[in-house]
Amino acid sequence: MARADRWGQIVPRKRNPDRVVHYRLPTEVVFGAGTVAQLGSRLVEMGLSRPLVVTDRGVRDAGIVEKVLASLEGSGMRAAVFDGVESDPTTRVVEGIRDRLREEGCDSVVGVGGGSPMDAAKAAAALATNPGSPLEYVGRDKVRSDPLPTVAVPTTAGTGSEVTMFSVLIDSDSGSKVSIGDTRIMPRLALLDPELTLGLPEHLTAVTGIDALSHAVESYGSVWSHPIAEGLALRAIELVGECLRPAVAAGSNRAARRGMLMASLVSELAANSTRLGIAHALAIPVGARHHVPHGMAVALLLPHVVAFNEAADPDRYARIARALGAAEGEGAGRAMERLNYDIGIKDRLSGWGVGEDDLPGLAELAMKSDNVQANPRVAGEEELVAVLKAAL
Repeated sequence: MARADRWGQIVPRKRNPDRVVHYRLPTEVVFGAGTVAQLGSRLVEMGLSRPLVVTDRGVRDAGIVEKVLASLEGSGMRAAVFDGVESDPTTRVVEGIRDRLREEGCDSVVGVGGGSPMDAAKAAAALATNPGSPLEYVGRDKVRSDPLPTVAVPTTAGTGSEVTMFSVLIDSDSGSKVSIGDTRIMPRLALLDPELTLGLPEHLTAVTGIDALSHAVESYGSVWSHPIAEGLALRAIELVGECLRPAVAAGSNRAARRGMLMASLVSELAANSTRLGIAHALAIPVGARHHVPHGMAVALLLPHVVAFNEAADPDRYARIARALGAAEGEGAGRAMERLNYDIGIKDRLSGWGVGEDDLPGLAELAMKSDNVQANPRVAGEEELVAVLKAAL
């Protein structure tokens, strides 16, 4: 007999335990305090000499770019800087970075910052060696020639863009979010230095931390998950449970900062091969239409998405709850709601201008995402509207 809950009928999506697993990581990862100092020497080892550092004004004003330039110039590099990346980079900005690469005669790209500078750097590196506009490469596996060598230096613990095959951009003409997905654009090297995250403000620490958690939770819940990803995802959830609250409470807590940067990395190593779920399917149109930062959109949606999914695979979500350090008898959705509250995320979607009349359109856009097909509970537009309504 079919079961139902407050969301409607519970229809689990079937898993295929015999599904072929393809796990590839072309990126070399170096993790540890002070590793940014290795940047110049590592580029020399690659035979490179003229990098363009791609970043934003906030990262530059925080003094992080100077540390990057010190390493590059100390190794004899002539580095140029592009610091005009905005939150949610546009296709027009990526074209500007490409033009700068060509003007300066650069042979490599160094993305320094959160997901926006790293995504912009990856896309621009591809455009530097491939013709046309960024929109010609939207979708999967459309990049034909290898991009310029890219190095990623994250300064936040959330997106994991340093090890992803995706670059998420805003189409400058339509205002919609688009994604380039190709293993060719993955950075050749990722340098993760926890010291660079020490100055991150409380609010950014919180929302980027929940973004990292969402990648792990949705990867573990995905019907395309597999044992390699599951082990990584559960460890990332444990790290967030242990480290996010202390990282927000005391930004100078080095152990917590290290744990969160590792969680961000490991969660994306899981998600790269599994896709995600309806939290991300919904967060993309919410962000594009209502200018909600991605980490915040995911944070506001995730507890409700998890509550929706728990009934379809209770054992799996009980493991998520335990990994997160949930209280006795507490479900994963409730544990995430409590975590949001503890780290100061108390917003609702309505506070960002989302109204009930907006929900059907957002759900319709979300249904176009392949993340919906990876979600462990079948969801149509009606169910997505119900989840959005719970987050209003």
